[in-house]
Amino acid sequence: MRRFFFVGSVFFLLNFVLTALATQARAFTITSDPQYIVMNFSEINELNWAAPEEEWQSTIKPKILNQLRQLKTALPPGTINRKLAWSTLQEYMNTPMDAPSTDSYYVKKIRRILEITEEENLPVFLPLNGFQWWDEMPELYNWWDPDGTHTPAIFFNRQRTKDFKQRFIAGYNPNNQWNVEWQNFTTPMKLNYRNWGGGGFRLAPPPNLVSPTYQTVQKGRLSAIVTELVTVLNRWQQEGKSELFAGITIGTEISLNASATPKDEFEPYGYRSMQDLLCPQNQPTCGTTTHWKQSDLERYREAVVQTYLNDFTRLASRMGIPKQRIYTHVWSESEPGDPRYTNYANAAFTLYSRPGMSFYGHAENPLSFSLWENALTKNGNPSWGAVEYSAGTSEESWKKGLTNTLDSQTPAKVLVIYNWTQHKDTGAIPALTTELNKIPVEPLCAIPEVLPMDPNGMVGSEIHWQLFPNQGTSGTIESLKLHMSPGLTPTKTSEQAIESVLGKTSATLSIPSGVYSWYLELSGCNGTRKTTSEPRTLVVPMLLPETPLPFWVEFILTHQR
Repeated sequence: MRRFFFVGSVFFLLNFVLTALATQARAFTITSDPQYIVMNFSEINELNWAAPEEEWQSTIKPKILNQLRQLKTALPPGTINRKLAWSTLQEYMNTPMDAPSTDSYYVKKIRRILEITEEENLPVFLPLNGFQWWDEMPELYNWWDPDGTHTPAIFFNRQRTKDFKQRFIAGYNPNNQWNVEWQNFTTPMKLNYRNWGGGGFRLAPPPNLVSPTYQTVQKGRLSAIVTELVTVLNRWQQEGKSELFAGITIGTEISLNASATPKDEFEPYGYRSMQDLLCPQNQPTCGTTTHWKQSDLERYREAVVQTYLNDFTRLASRMGIPKQRIYTHVWSESEPGDPRYTNYANAAFTLYSRPGMSFYGHAENPLSFSLWENALTKNGNPSWGAVEYSAGTSEESWKKGLTNTLDSQTPAKVLVIYNWTQHKDTGAIPALTTELNKIPVEPLCAIPEVLPMDPNGMVGSEIHWQLFPNQGTSGTIESLKLHMSPGLTPTKTSEQAIESVLGKTSATLSIPSGVYSWYLELSGCNGTRKTTSEPRTLVVPMLLPETPLPFWVEFILTHQR
């Protein structure tokens, strides 16, 4: 009995550890999937969203409500299948270093954004930008300036906090070179240059997307934000308000392009992240001797961005955000031959999200941009997002752009317009009014999105799912496959036990004990459409051994006191 108790305890503990590793939050249930036309507000992003309550209620909040009510006056709320929404940036890495908590600036901001959304009954889209701006965290990037004399004064003067220069100097650490991008295989970047149409300025060097230190800080902050978000979303679902949430983006215009020189070239770099992804740990600058070709560098840059997006969309998904409300956001509006070219469009696709990209030069017809159209086709023409968009000021341009984006045979599910002050008195408004009052044009052939559900938890040898009933689904489902991989993350190289489950809603598997990742792949419309569920985790428990224990184990167990 003592032996059985001891061995049983060991196996119970092992099963507990496996289950804890694989446990994920239950996503709230998507019951409808409308299109959202989102207006972004840039000016209110600069307000103090974490102001004390009295200042918030008397000064800050009224300024925000004034702009939102201008929007609600200028545009109709939409229809059942197409809705007006709003957004403002959440630059959560651009505040001073802290231990993430419910009192952190970026958590307070999310809380108040959701508060306003509910009060105004106006859906919200949340661009979670942990990439473009991190000036306020010199503890992670200042590797070159121990006393503040090697950095232009204009950089210090541009920052929001009065003590920034002191923190910049205190944050100096030569090892921060591993947290920033490099401009070649041996040279870390210092301050970069940027000109977004309003004159050039200096900003922190771009982060190394593969840096463990950078990722640890970013994931801590993102987790705090998503925890706050999921708490509200679960309540909204219980109250029938789920459609107030239009979704999130992971990042803003993710790429490995930067401007290390005053000519503001915005060309591909990424030499540190590529080496961190591909070099052995004891050879951190192996790129200097490997002689990668240009085509190799393009593939490796794509791999860095795709790996980063996969990690962070997986985090949001496992914390409870449904795949249908998570969008990636890449920059990729350059073509072969352009010095800025790398095909980041390919990197926008993960199993945990919908793909998204910025559209300016191709706003009148995003699907005419061959890189994006090819990437969509390659991945089965899934739902996607024009997550940063502007068609200028002409009503005719907006009519073309909205029709080609929202009513195409591969329509966007979300269109996020930057920014309100640039569009409120232009031809965009009548075009948007018409579009919000229209019934969306359904594709000639469509298949359901897949939403896996397991009401019995994630432990055992049974898994269950259901198909999400898209409105207007018109295509024939030709195959439904179950994909499985050992471990917490699905990988193409280790997928196994792939089983056709067409016509089924569950499967009982005979597989060894351990932790597995699984997802469903649905295809139809003569092979032109494919959707995948977000991956889930299955734990197959370890069982007590039926064979006798070794004699030395018997001896130890029987002589315990």
